[in-house]
Amino acid sequence: MKPYKNLNSKNLGLLLLMARISAVFGVFLLVLTGVVFLFGLFGGGVQAFSSIALLPASLGAIFFSGVSAAIVAFEENYRLRTEHILKNKEI
Repeated sequence: MKPYKNLNSKNLGLLLLMARISAVFGVFLLVLTGVVFLFGLFGGGVQAFSSIALLPASLGAIFFSGVSAAIVAFEENYRLRTEHILKNKEI
C-alpha cells in the first residue's frame, strides 16, 4: 500500500513523504481501534469504550495526511504551470 502514489513533487518531497507516513499511521491506528473495540466488546463493555480514545488520533493523522498531500499537489501543479508559461515565452 502506497498512499498518494500518483503524486510527485520536485520541491516538497519531504512533505509528501510525511503525508504518506501519516496516512499509513492513521490507517494502522484506525484498524487497531476497531480490533481493540471488538475484542473489548467480547471481554467487557467498559474496556471496549476506552479503546475509542484512539479514534481522534487516527482521524487526525488521516486529516493531516490529506491536507499535506493537497499542499503538495497544489504546489506541483503551480510549478508545472509556471514552467509551461516560461517555456512558451522563450519561443
